[in-house]
Amino acid sequence: MKMNKKYIAFVAMAMFAITFVVAATYVVNSFTITTDVYEPFEVQYVIMGDGGNYEGGNCPAGDDASWQNGTDVDVGGLYAGESRKVCTKVVNLGEGSIDYSVSSEVLTDSNACREAFNSEPIYTTVNGESTKIVGSVLNIDDGATPKADCEISLSVTRGATAE
Repeated sequence: MKMNKKYIAFVAMAMFAITFVVAATYVVNSFTITTDVYEPFEVQYVIMGDGGNYEGGNCPAGDDASWQNGTDVDVGGLYAGESRKVCTKVVNLGEGSIDYSVSSEVLTDSNACREAFNSEPIYTTVNGESTKIVGSVLNIDDGATPKADCEISLSVTRGATAE
């Protein structure tokens, strides 16, 4: 009985390939790492000009007692043409530098509120194990239509960059 040389060559190559794959995937040792992912940011705010119009000036120092956690605040009524400065302090507890943005969004479904409160987001980076303070002046348009109960959400978004 004669065997075809092509068939023998095919079988030999198949056995070599299987042997090679088995030998290449032999695991000598392995281990598992378990970790948690922590929030690196502590965020606080100060609204300057609460008792009247914002007259200028820098945000307070990082250790100033006027900084507050991000809780809901009712600033009362604001008049057309007034302004406030919203200062944001971000403490990066991690070692890596992180991009972030500070932005505002009008939550009230009202054109009057959206037109009165118009501000651009701030994009910046806080270095590892450091504090960054940024401020944005919020101007109430001098032609704003009176409207009660406008709600504005202030947000710090980690990992955000300007497009």
